[in-house]
Amino acid sequence: MYIDTTYVMCEDVITLLDEAEEKTKRPKEELLVLAMRMMLKDCELYHRADGRIEYQKRVDTETGEKIKKHRVKMKVNVREYDYYQDMRRIFRRSISHAMAIAVRTYLAIIVEAIVNKAADVVLADTYPFENYAISINRICYAPSFRIWWGLPKNLDLLFIK
Repeated sequence: MYIDTTYVMCEDVITLLDEAEEKTKRPKEELLVLAMRMMLKDCELYHRADGRIEYQKRVDTETGEKIKKHRVKMKVNVREYDYYQDMRRIFRRSISHAMAIAVRTYLAIIVEAIVNKAADVVLADTYPFENYAISINRICYAPSFRIWWGLPKNLDLLFIK
């Protein structure tokens, strides 16, 4: 099942995705998923434990001018949508802001890997939900959620005794 949704993207992010699509001949949505997945692998760098959700800047601090953004329509499957929602909660950033960070930080690496045909390490699987799971438990009537973004080296750590 797919969900029609929109994300707000700055012009530079849209340009980076357009250029990457042209160089790699892969759809922007696929490149975006790969960038988000790479960001997730570095989740320790982006995790924020508290505070409000951080959004993209509205005004350029250097020039004082308003940053131009556009609503981009996307059709994402439900699982991908949930994946992005979880990233929003863990990173405490809007999905659009997380996407912008991922594109600016990781897209060049992805493009280089595809162009140089060294994609086997970076792009081994374009499916972003590798070992992605959510479970709910009740502890004294209080719901408790566990989210897995990968597997630990010791699988026994997955099971609470």
